[in-house]
Amino acid sequence: MADKFRLLFDSNAKSKKEIADELKRIIDLKTKAPAGNAKKKSDSDPLDDIKDAVSGAVRKAVQDKISSIVREALSIAAEEHSAESSHGEKIPPRPSRDNISYVKESPAIQPDELAYAPSMFEEDDEGSAVRMKIEEMRQLGQVFYNGYMLRQCAEETLVKQGEFMKDVTDCCARSCFCGIERPIYGAMSTDQLRTYFTWRTQARQGNYPRTDKPYIMLYCYELLNKIGVMSALDAYTRLYGVWQGCREFCPALDKLLPRWLKDFRAYNRIEAGELTEDILAGNAGADDSDILNHVYSGKLDYMMGRSSYNLKGSIFFNDDTRPLLEGALEAALTALDEYFGDKNVTLFELICGRLQKDFGWTPFAGAYVDLDRMDGFRSLKISPMEQYSTKRGQPCLEVFEPAPYRNFVGWTMKSVESVLRKRTGFRYSLLPNITPVLEDFTNRERLYKPASAPEFTEIIPAAVNRWCDEHGIFPPKNQKKQKPGYNFDEVTDSSAQQKAAPVEIDVSKLAKIREESDEIASKLIVEEADTLAAEVITDRIAEIEEDSFDEQTEEFAESYSEYNTESNNSVGDFSVLAPEWAGLAAALTAEDFALLKALLDGTAEALCRSRGVMPETEYDRINSAAMEAVGDVLIENGAVIDDYLPDVEQMISCVKT
Repeated sequence: MADKFRLLFDSNAKSKKEIADELKRIIDLKTKAPAGNAKKKSDSDPLDDIKDAVSGAVRKAVQDKISSIVREALSIAAEEHSAESSHGEKIPPRPSRDNISYVKESPAIQPDELAYAPSMFEEDDEGSAVRMKIEEMRQLGQVFYNGYMLRQCAEETLVKQGEFMKDVTDCCARSCFCGIERPIYGAMSTDQLRTYFTWRTQARQGNYPRTDKPYIMLYCYELLNKIGVMSALDAYTRLYGVWQGCREFCPALDKLLPRWLKDFRAYNRIEAGELTEDILAGNAGADDSDILNHVYSGKLDYMMGRSSYNLKGSIFFNDDTRPLLEGALEAALTALDEYFGDKNVTLFELICGRLQKDFGWTPFAGAYVDLDRMDGFRSLKISPMEQYSTKRGQPCLEVFEPAPYRNFVGWTMKSVESVLRKRTGFRYSLLPNITPVLEDFTNRERLYKPASAPEFTEIIPAAVNRWCDEHGIFPPKNQKKQKPGYNFDEVTDSSAQQKAAPVEIDVSKLAKIREESDEIASKLIVEEADTLAAEVITDRIAEIEEDSFDEQTEEFAESYSEYNTESNNSVGDFSVLAPEWAGLAAALTAEDFALLKALLDGTAEALCRSRGVMPETEYDRINSAAMEAVGDVLIENGAVIDDYLPDVEQMISCVKT
């Protein structure tokens, strides 16, 4: 039986369940007797009882043997299966960990003791109390769940640990170096913390010994979170004291503390009258502040730095004319300020700039600050050039951004210089152009409307002329005429244009001239007998003597003078043009006007070829006349300059067709 079972098991032909079923069937067959051989108990004999006892013992022995064989086979199979499926050493099971509560702080979270360097001076009994306090502080912390993991909250942890250590004082004689950029208690060793508490003890007394920057920053973090102070004003005053006391050996405070102090005022209720020091100055310069306060004296260099017109490159600008420009500019700016003020426009906006939202601002940038400890954000005007406000429900910082209208400043400077040139009798005049200013003000109705008014261009000349009258600046009566050079920023004064002088003839000298001419004629005449009769000659002489020679010469002189002084009225009527452009039109011929018209049409070169002349020669002649009359050339690179197109078109429209 056993051999048969072993053979069946070693063949691997059946599963464990099939083997168990087969064994059960065999046992049932052995234990059950055939029905035909059953006998009644009463008919059995003693020999049968002995046979039954022997059969029961045999069956039990067989069953025990089968059970032992099955257990042995199962254990062997299990060992073989584990040997085939193993891939190395078994990893010991990890110890069970406590579940973390994400709702509240779990007491099972403990700081990693390896993260903090042990003190090098554990035998110091004087600092044992401080070290014990530090060890207790390390157990404090604040964590939060961000949806997938726990994270330390640096701001809240610093506040919790700082409140725990706010009354700690120390007098450690040793100083430990610290190079942490943004220090917190948990990142500092015990020796570094003892160095910090020693320095903080002196700083709270108003003494600021030289130390490393991280210790100063950590103390500033405490003050910004109002740790260890009585009120917000106390924190603000102490923070300002740290800045003034440590800025000599910690220059980084000059970049951080001004903004932190202003942010602290915006987030806490501190009245300006309670401040020990006033740091309300904005980020604009002194000249910007003067213009904001309507002070315009001494602003020539400031205006030249924001002007599109290069005043320093002008031949009028020198050390002698500089004081004139300073005074006249002040008068012009004052007049412009009064004019724009009535239109609800500030001259500060046009010359300096305006407030813009600072998108890079975050409160207390670079510091660990818990905003929940603040009194709350409020709108605060630090200065006219810097203020805190609320935009779309969010705190916002608005700062001054230099954004001058350079063409407006250049037009102002040019207008002032133009008037001074006339008042001082300068040989060249200057013509300011308002068009670039109006282009800058386009789509800004608030600025464009006052600048496009007819009286706007007369504000500066009137103001500068009044200033010149008050200071006795008048043009000289006689000015020597000089030929102007090619200075594109200057034009000749139209009042100084040379006019054709009338021709005067002395009639009293004509009689003597007549006698001399008769004498010469008599010497040249060769008499011929058959030319004319004597009577005819006598009659002709009598007719000539009867004519009034004086009247004829006077009429000739008058017509000759009118001929030389007559304007170019045959070409067109230019009385509607400005004086300088009327003078230019009078100096041009009909051919010149035809060439200008061809330039506008793009057919100038074809016209010159039909005339058999070079285009450059014709352009130079017209430019020379323009320099004499207007002070600038009209034609450049084979086309009329864009700035003078409207004037040239108006001049051509006056030509008779």
